[in-house]
Amino acid sequence: MIKPAIHAAIDLGSNSFRLLIAALSPDGELQPLAKELITVRLGENLHATGSLCPAAMARGRAALARFAERLDKHHPRRLGVCATHALRVAANRAEFLAEAARLLGQPVEVIDGHAEAALALAGVYHAVGAGTPLIVADVGGGSSELIWEQGVVSLAIGAVNLTERFLPPAAPPTPMALSLVRTAIAEATAGITLPRLPPNIILAGSGGTATALAALDLGLTTYDETRVQGHELPLGRLRELIDRLARLDASNRNQLPGLDHGRGEILLAGALIYEELLTRLGATALTVSDAGLLEGILLSTLADNRH
Repeated sequence: MIKPAIHAAIDLGSNSFRLLIAALSPDGELQPLAKELITVRLGENLHATGSLCPAAMARGRAALARFAERLDKHHPRRLGVCATHALRVAANRAEFLAEAARLLGQPVEVIDGHAEAALALAGVYHAVGAGTPLIVADVGGGSSELIWEQGVVSLAIGAVNLTERFLPPAAPPTPMALSLVRTAIAEATAGITLPRLPPNIILAGSGGTATALAALDLGLTTYDETRVQGHELPLGRLRELIDRLARLDASNRNQLPGLDHGRGEILLAGALIYEELLTRLGATALTVSDAGLLEGILLSTLADNRH
């Protein structure tokens, strides 16, 4: 009996580092063997300094060392490692990339916004079916992408940099702070032509902000990707969650059940980005996808060329 091939993927995001190890079944389905998320906050203070800070790089090295241990247990045939916004723009990125390559035994591919978008779209399509008409909105830590088959819009705003600029952690945000966040989001999307959604198309939310909002809406005490996948979050309900989050300081948001470590600190800013995107697109709801960029990276290891 032929053993299924094992492949792996690592996503080095501005907020989280994520690992997926999976076996490929004969019918082309991914059978996860290990999946892990570590909050690294690699983009900490990046908008202000232009460089990765020593503490963030130390957290990143620790996360990659843990991932390397897990990879050694499964011996994947191929490993895809991609880095996004923080490692695209940091002045001292070469130092961290060299250490990451040493820890993982292979180079890290720093992908641009369009490549990131294509991989996220592939990951979502693998989960929902290739024939499903959809637009993907992926709100990350350092950037946000709106992706469809005909194009992509990449915005230099994310949940981490907006939080650091406007939402101090020690107290619930003031109305002025929330107004500044909304203004920054509006300015980032001003002048960009966004598609209007036809009635039959799905707006799919991918990434940590979207899945955390789904977990809150579902009242999960422990994250369950099977319940999050495909969960529909109406715009009105999203605004209720924003109001709930805005009444809490960062430490209390972090205590909300069902969230990964540190997610509460940046969740409000990410939710406000989704609110603006839904409004601009004329969408009435967000359909959340647990699958996205990480799955897309893994799928890219199955062939020599990305699609």
